Amino acid sequence: MNTFLARNRLILLAYAGMVVLLLVTAMFSPGFLSASNLRSTVVLAAFVGIVALGQTLVIIVGGIDLSIPWVLNSAAIVMALLCGSQDTPLVWVVPLVLAGGAAIGFVNGAGVAWFGVPPIIMTLATNVILQGLILVLTGGSPAPSVPDLIKFLSVGRIGPLPVIAFIWLALALIATLLLSKAAFGRHLYALGTSATVAEFSGVPTARTTIVTYVISGLTAALAGMLLTGYSGQAYLGMGDAYLFTSIAAVAIGGASILGGSGHYLGTVAGALVLTILTGLLPALNLSNGALLIVYGAVILITVSIGSEIFAGIGSRLRGKGGSLDG
Repeated sequence: MNTFLARNRLILLAYAGMVVLLLVTAMFSPGFLSASNLRSTVVLAAFVGIVALGQTLVIIVGGIDLSIPWVLNSAAIVMALLCGSQDTPLVWVVPLVLAGGAAIGFVNGAGVAWFGVPPIIMTLATNVILQGLILVLTGGSPAPSVPDLIKFLSVGRIGPLPVIAFIWLALALIATLLLSKAAFGRHLYALGTSATVAEFSGVPTARTTIVTYVISGLTAALAGMLLTGYSGQAYLGMGDAYLFTSIAAVAIGGASILGGSGHYLGTVAGALVLTILTGLLPALNLSNGALLIVYGAVILITVSIGSEIFAGIGSRLRGKGGSLDG
């Protein structure tokens, strides 16, 4: 039991912080714990959580994905343009959009793994290129209509629970299995801890990196389509808010921004914390600027903590001859 607590203390701390923040928000905002408001909180957190799934994997492997905003935006706009308000085209449009997100992720991963482009430069360039392409494609006026099925997936309910909560739960289970049980998860942690040691240990570093960015592209594209159903339209800039929220959710969940540690279960807590915090700000008469300050502070603190942790890990590795064991 002590070993379990020690291994997962940062994740448990994130959930404890979520509960405390939930109670504090309820004190300042009566009715915050009502069923309808909790459903809304889960729906909003789900969008952050789905986007942050891919970001979690990328950060664990030691990278970062700054192309998320316009991968999300591109997916939303392309789906709206191809489907309009019709459900029937979704049969081929959804796979097409997801494939497009995966292709963008592949380009990011290939640039990082094969050509040695720093992740921050590669993904930022991709983000800017996508922004330009969408502006050319739409002329600045994206389609205003959304298929009813997408709306149902985003804001519909099955019994008392939002449909998107089930989608998020399924993705969380898949991510947990990948990170905890699959060889791919072990490769992620090894690569994020030390790329050199991982390569000498037989980890397929290039393939692992590329697959990680492909998953990030997929989850961003999926979130873009679902977010369109929530907002009722696809609009330019709709993904911008999800860049720092995805990074902050991963950081709050206990992952090191420098790579090598973290888990999606922690990111789930981070997404909920950020969403609850967004609900607390109006109750305290604070603006969204305060939320941006929190995002920046969280990232700065976690990078500082991560640097100290990894300095200690590096010392232990050198003392053991570079082994990843123990």
